[in-house]
Amino acid sequence: MNNPVDFWDDRFASSDYAYGKEPNDFLKANTHYITGEKILCLAEGEGRNAVYLAKLGYEVTLVDFSSAALSKAKALA
Repeated sequence: MNNPVDFWDDRFASSDYAYGKEPNDFLKANTHYITGEKILCLAEGEGRNAVYLAKLGYEVTLVDFSSAALSKAKALA
């Protein structure tokens, strides 16, 4: 599988969340350093970090080229 989109779509195709639904521990421990109100989450995958930040009140935009991941991120939100 040489196409990265296919790789990540396959990785996120399961009904389970590949990295869980809870935000990354590093993000949780360092959120207090974030300044501003808008956050861009690149290569966000299934959305666990973006959803966490949105629940804290940030305006979050997430980007990922895996349509499977984006569908799961919407469901998680």
